[in-house]
Amino acid sequence: MGSSGERWARVAWWSIPVALVAMLAAPSVRLPGDDLGVRGFQTPPVSPEMALTQTFTMTAPGLDGIEVFPVAAGRPTQSQVRFELYETSDIGVEHQEALVRSADVPAEVLARAPSYRFAFAPLLNSKNRTYRLDLVAPSASGVAFMVTRGGRYADGSLYANGTDRWADMVFRASAPVPSVWELLMRVRATNPIRAYAIMAVLPAFWLLVGLAIRTL
Repeated sequence: MGSSGERWARVAWWSIPVALVAMLAAPSVRLPGDDLGVRGFQTPPVSPEMALTQTFTMTAPGLDGIEVFPVAAGRPTQSQVRFELYETSDIGVEHQEALVRSADVPAEVLARAPSYRFAFAPLLNSKNRTYRLDLVAPSASGVAFMVTRGGRYADGSLYANGTDRWADMVFRASAPVPSVWELLMRVRATNPIRAYAIMAVLPAFWLLVGLAIRTL
């Protein structure tokens, strides 16, 4: 291997610990959500004639908030936008739903904010539960919400007045999710042999890559 190849090999080798540290610091669970994509657009403003719904499946316990991205659509009114969170389930042919959290937010507050977090008391047993977020208003609000066209979020969809719009609201669900390292420390408390075996694999992998590079 030439000097240039050796230099790049060393860079690659030393990049592995950096990548491993980043991996250990990352959240251990991917929470539901969808970012604004290249096909993003804003909905019509929420009103008695336009109700918005986003469904999602929660991937962690302790769901405690949903961040959405409102945008002023004309002049905001004195109306309020009601956030309603339902837990839904299908048992056989029977559909069940229960309102679990709600809040009324002034339209003016939403219109001024680049994002708004609908925060609430944690739902401790939220993991693997299906939820529906409804955005409704008793009168014209002058507030729209950012969405992204397409089915990028696979575990839910956006509905306008109950009709699937083949899009997803730009949103982020939140919960106190431990990092991969914190999760590993929890495993160590109950199963230290397994935890130390996992930790031993990481430096062993780094050394094996180094040996492979030296043979090139």
